[in-house]
Amino acid sequence: MCAAGLAIRARTRVWIGALVQFAIAVPFILLLRLPRFLIIFFGLFSLLAVLLGIISTRKPISPRPSPQGPAPQGQKPAPQSSLYWIVSLVIALCGLVFFACLLFGSVAFIDSWNDWHRYEGQPFHRAEFIVQHDYYQKYSKSADLYASGLVDGQREWMDLKPYLQSQNPDCRPRGREELELCVPPGTSIPIYLFPDLKGRLRVPLYSETPPAEAYRRTAMNAAKYGLCGMAVSGLAIFLLIRIRAGCFQEPSPAISWETQV
Repeated sequence: MCAAGLAIRARTRVWIGALVQFAIAVPFILLLRLPRFLIIFFGLFSLLAVLLGIISTRKPISPRPSPQGPAPQGQKPAPQSSLYWIVSLVIALCGLVFFACLLFGSVAFIDSWNDWHRYEGQPFHRAEFIVQHDYYQKYSKSADLYASGLVDGQREWMDLKPYLQSQNPDCRPRGREELELCVPPGTSIPIYLFPDLKGRLRVPLYSETPPAEAYRRTAMNAAKYGLCGMAVSGLAIFLLIRIRAGCFQEPSPAISWETQV
């Protein structure tokens, strides 16, 4: 009777948790304007999580009472207690992988998604950026590398990190003097010019793939690999929890029936 009551309350908590999850996720999805397939995936993933929670809290089969009183509960086999902790450690590692895929995949997807829609539909043309002055701004753990120059006779600003990563990855300047050695004034850099944008966004580095398409591919790859990692790690967590619950007993002090009486 106690087990049945606990199972019913656990199912209720699962549905309450699902409602809270949807209440938090819906404004987040509407605010970011995520694509339709991601909305469908998150909905199905949440529904699957609820179903797995209900399955894990199903009503246990009560043993038939003995006429001489309740018999001592049988213990699940645990040939090696260390194996139980190994399985628990693997479950914890899978949980860490799950949340890492969720966190870093979401950040990568949102950044690329925003850049994709920032450049999508904007007019642009191929041009050359002529470096005039290099700038090095040091932060606590990073540095901002950029330059001012001329594009079609007009003064523009450009981020130099993509250029250095593609043309001279071995150059890692630690000051303005070293930056000028890597990108001296007068250097001509191929770019795309977006005249309707502002700041450094107007001058992205030229590549075979236009910026909008490149960011779209990056966003889709982040979503694909992030969701696959979450699905695999989530399935592994569920299977390992079921295996641990069915094959091992949680280590606890042994109490005999006579002691309980």
